[in-house]
Amino acid sequence: MDTITHGIVGALVGKALFAGTDTPVVAGVAGARGALSSPTARVAIAACTLGAIFPDIDIFAGPLAHNPLAIMEWHRNVTHSAVVLPIWSLILAALAIPLARWLKWKSPPFGLLYLIFAAGIATHIFLDLVTNFGTMVWSPIAYSRPAWDWIFILDLTLTAIALVPQMVSWCYREPAQFKPRAIGVWAVLSVGALGAFEFARVAGYGFPLAVTGVASAVFAILIFLPATGANARGFGWTRAGWCRAGLALLCIYIGLAAVAHHKALADAEKFAAEEHLQIESLAALPLPPTLTHWVGLVNTKDGVWRATFYEPSGRREGTRLYADAQSLPFLERVMQLRDVQTYLWFARFPVWRVEHRDDNQTAIDISDVRFFRERDPFATSDPKSSTRIASSRAGRAGFTFEIIFDAQGKMLSHGFREPE
Repeated sequence: MDTITHGIVGALVGKALFAGTDTPVVAGVAGARGALSSPTARVAIAACTLGAIFPDIDIFAGPLAHNPLAIMEWHRNVTHSAVVLPIWSLILAALAIPLARWLKWKSPPFGLLYLIFAAGIATHIFLDLVTNFGTMVWSPIAYSRPAWDWIFILDLTLTAIALVPQMVSWCYREPAQFKPRAIGVWAVLSVGALGAFEFARVAGYGFPLAVTGVASAVFAILIFLPATGANARGFGWTRAGWCRAGLALLCIYIGLAAVAHHKALADAEKFAAEEHLQIESLAALPLPPTLTHWVGLVNTKDGVWRATFYEPSGRREGTRLYADAQSLPFLERVMQLRDVQTYLWFARFPVWRVEHRDDNQTAIDISDVRFFRERDPFATSDPKSSTRIASSRAGRAGFTFEIIFDAQGKMLSHGFREPE
């Protein structure tokens, strides 16, 4: 999951569970004062947010150590460990107490602050586990990479579910400021929906433009409807109440994704059985939108089969075989490279390709089909394949490792290849 979403979810949990006594404004009373927060709310919310962001501090390790494979070898390692979580929480709480004192912010007791940081870090670990990237949750005891494959690594729906209740609750905390706040929040969210549309289109996961209109209408209902009527109920709801509702909806969404994943996994197994594939490994991975669009990957001796499904119907959209190279030159030398060993440790569905270039160079590529989102010029189509994904774009995905040899078999370079 992206770091921004982690922070948003951390803030949601902090406001829902740890912000203390939260008194709303008096509904329907002209000139009513703003909502009141607990004196420790600011520190509690900040601590949970920072705790939720903290594990991604490991992204700086690679550039500092000049390790191009740090994203695989170090990211989601010890900072994402459930084993080390108590230690990180203790360190962060110990640092936060004097910092809050210096800022003149009232802090919760040390024990509660420790729990808040632990909760924030736990949300980060959990949200990374439900993606398909893999998280070394048991390091340093074990360096396996569990991945539950429920949620796409960047899920805009999940981000919106966590963000919108917080923004709506902010609109209702100051009755005199409600109208400009509400209009501003609605405008920001609507523009954000348009930005998400463009981002998804560029990334190759386009959706109909009409979805942004529907999202804008939903935002308007959530923001303005509770302010209507004689009682104007929205002003009587606490910030914690808004955020608890958002947290409950977030849990429901993740639960539905788990159910959809179970169905998609069954459909992937059905596909493998129908094609009489000799399964070495199999997975069902989410594609945007998470609840409906899935890809089944089947590792075989011939390569990796990739089939896309729509759920809950199980309708298969298309299949492709990403075939392994039949013969691999310089195999022994390639396998001795530590970077190649690291890549193969990380990859769940690796495929090898050999390209003989006009300059008498030989390029050997290793890719992980998990991260393919585009049509690949080296893929072999299934003769029975029907339609293709309408929003697919030409070219190859990232996470392709390339080793180049000259005509005499001398290794010229190795490293990540830029995505096309």
